[in-house]
This record gives sequence, structure tokens and C-alpha cells, in this order.
Amino acid sequence: MDIAAFNYIRDELYSELQKQNFCEPYEYEDEKGPAIMCRTDVVAYSVCYYKDKKSFILQSTNVNERGEPGTWRQLSQWYYDEKTAIREDYESIANDFVEVVRGPQSIAFVQNTKKRKKTGDDENNIDPLFFFNRLANIFPEFKDAMNEERIVFGQIRYATVCKNVVAPLIENNASDAETMKKTAELLSYMYKDGDADTRCLVTAGVLNNVKDEAVVASLTENFGKELSKVYKYSRKLIGKNIKPEKVKKKQKVVASSLETPKAKR
Repeated sequence: MDIAAFNYIRDELYSELQKQNFCEPYEYEDEKGPAIMCRTDVVAYSVCYYKDKKSFILQSTNVNERGEPGTWRQLSQWYYDEKTAIREDYESIANDFVEVVRGPQSIAFVQNTKKRKKTGDDENNIDPLFFFNRLANIFPEFKDAMNEERIVFGQIRYATVCKNVVAPLIENNASDAETMKKTAELLSYMYKDGDADTRCLVTAGVLNNVKDEAVVASLTENFGKELSKVYKYSRKLIGKNIKPEKVKKKQKVVASSLETPKAKR
């Protein structure tokens, strides 16, 4: 392996990750080849030289409560043959790896710093992130899904996660009466006091994607009055193509001259 290339890529990557509060890089055992890792309490990045494929690989994973990395997910791979490569080659690899880890961080920063516009009386401050953190208290495995979203996309795609993760989690735990009761109470609370986005996630995002009617019936038994009232109507919208409201055409108005007609001489 080209030590100079490996060290250069490692140092360039850490110069970016340091800004995101990752620890200093340290070596760890990877079956593919020499590797280093930088991590926080929940996320880790790794640079590995895959000997068999003569490639540098950037990887990411979740970190459990004991600080141990999970299964690595490949984010970028570059072929690198030290016998024919030149300095510009590993500089390009380093630049790409830095852009990969910088991209999600920048997106997340923009998303988190946007000021939420409040209209009318919609000034509730319970947002989707608060909702998801509370869900993780009921379903501990949900934390991994949240972390994966942050690693790959730089932000949590709330609607997608509600459909693909939260709804199936609820169905898979339907036999646990206590869990169903806690879930129903949480959904009711989030709908009652959440902002517009959170209320929409509760109904259209989560509940309308629970396919098993028996599970829905189990949940509704513990709904609060606000959610009970609206959800029976929300459920009827499943599968329907809701067209946006048509914008009414404005009538053309011919403006007459505001000037006083000149008197004829």
C-alpha cells in the first residue's frame, strides 16, 4: 500500500471531520485491508485500502451505545494502483471523500437553521424531530434508522421514514398491548400539540400507512378526542388522488384613462 497516499487522504478527511466534532482518526481491523476510523457517539466514517480491488473506499456506519461500529456502508470507491498512480490521483480521491462527508453536513446545517414561518395560530413548537425522538423512546431500534438517514442524506426524510419505517414498526409490535397504548397516546399528543408538519406526519405519514385494520382499531381505542375526530376522515383519503385546488383565473380589467378629457377648442 502507498503509505504517503493513505496518510494524505486520512489527514484531508480529518481536517473536515474535525469541524463536525469527530474524534481523531485511529486504526482498526478491517478484513478488506488497512483502515482508519473517525467517529462521534452515533456515527463513524472510515477510509480503507481494499487490497484485492486496489481501491480506496470511504465507508460509514452507526455507532452503538458501547462505541462500537455496526455494518459498514460504502459511500465512495476509487481505483488506485500504487505502481502507476501519481500524486494528483490520491489528491483527487481525498477531495472526493471530503466532499462526500461535507455534503450531508452542509445540507443538515441549512435544514436546521431555516426559520419556520408561522401563519395564523399555527405556533406550536413541537416539530417532526421532537416527534421522532419520542418515537425512539418507544422503539429503541428506531434510533438506527434516524442515524442512517443522517449519514446517507444529511437529514431525516420524515415522510419517507414514516411510511417505510414507522408504520411497519407499529404493525410488527401490534401484539404488545402496552406498546400500542403508548404509541396511540404519543400520536394523540403529537397531533394535539404539534405543528402543521407534525400533524400531517401523524395522520398521512404514519397512520394512513398502517395497512392492517386490526392494528388501526387497536390504536384508535386510545386516541385523544382531537385525533379521533379527524382521523376517521383522514383514513378515507387513502389511495385517492388528491388534485391541487385550481387557481381561479383573474378577470381582465381594462383600465380607463385617469386623465380628464381635454376640452375641445
